[in-house]
Amino acid sequence: MFDLQLTRTTRDLLAEIKEWSIKEVRPHARAAEDLAHPPAVNEVVAKCPVRHCPLDFRYIGPAVRGREDDVEYVKSLNGGGSLLGVLAMEEMNVGDGWGWQALPGNNLGERAVRLLGDDYQVHRWADGILRGDYKITSICMTEEHCGLDLSQIRTTAVQEGDEWVLNGAKRFISHGAYADYLVVFAQTRPGSGLAGVRAFIVEPTDEGFFVDKYSEDKLGVRYYPNSTLRFDNIRLPKNRVLANNNFGEFMAILNGTRPFCAAIGLGTAKGMLEYAVDWVNQHDKPFSPRRRQAFDEQVEIMTAALDRVRRMLMRSAWKHDQDEADPMLAHKAKAYALPILEDVSFRSMQLMGPAAWSTEHLMEKWYRDAKFNDIVEGTGNMHRIFVAREEFGN
Repeated sequence: MFDLQLTRTTRDLLAEIKEWSIKEVRPHARAAEDLAHPPAVNEVVAKCPVRHCPLDFRYIGPAVRGREDDVEYVKSLNGGGSLLGVLAMEEMNVGDGWGWQALPGNNLGERAVRLLGDDYQVHRWADGILRGDYKITSICMTEEHCGLDLSQIRTTAVQEGDEWVLNGAKRFISHGAYADYLVVFAQTRPGSGLAGVRAFIVEPTDEGFFVDKYSEDKLGVRYYPNSTLRFDNIRLPKNRVLANNNFGEFMAILNGTRPFCAAIGLGTAKGMLEYAVDWVNQHDKPFSPRRRQAFDEQVEIMTAALDRVRRMLMRSAWKHDQDEADPMLAHKAKAYALPILEDVSFRSMQLMGPAAWSTEHLMEKWYRDAKFNDIVEGTGNMHRIFVAREEFGN
């Protein structure tokens, strides 16, 4: 049974994560945007209450510093790893989003190998993350003309003897420029749609791998690069093609991670609202009683909207922890959340007035980040289409 009540240990841990995000991460937000990784990244990461990214909580636990082997403590934390991870992701983004990206983990490439690879591939590349052989991976799906619709990709892989020859390009690839290895989706039978799509492991040292553009000049979320990559006659041995082509299993990963995307926006919107309220409380002397009442009413409305989003994300994460990652619930959670979060973010800026648009504050930066989240792991329109098809048929 789904329970919204959080244990005391869970609340305490989330409070510690929020405090870290505000006190340690936020002061370096501008540097992270300008430099991708601020100079203080190692010191900030070392102070985080957990050792790795919340996306990995479901698979390897929360790894709370100093409590890694405390079985009873871990049991006292709420639910499985996805529920706790979504709540932690929200708090990590209250201060600024670059902090969670700097933590170890966040390896969708490793997840893909674990789901689609054979024993050798899992041992070498997926378990390599756990051994420390690799630190970060990248998933390469998006191309110039298409996003998550794998049936439309044009990158090709042609078998020649015991090798596969990979050609094509990918764009908007997170961490693609410096990943230790990449999982690249390519078409092996052009014109066959999903039936011909396979996943290949590419390492940055492979001859014919090029980073054509280190990062897009993005509106927001500039603290990690989205790269343009090119594959020019890369010759891959047969152990580089992942054994399983059941992409339903792989796409189930996204059913679990989409609520995290919304949790990033939730934390950003909550941080903006709290920042705006604190700022106004210090600058509200000109406010008339009526204006102050209207302000308080707006804050209450926005806080209630964030609570509704949080409950939906928690339910979606809880379902994932029951080994029932519900694709429709994941689509609904992200489609429902992002317009609300974007609205709360913008209205939080309005509460501050013109000051919010100044680079003296981080509000304009956070608003750009909030806009960016709408397209991560599928645009809002895509999610609404999937939900409409489910509810009303094709």
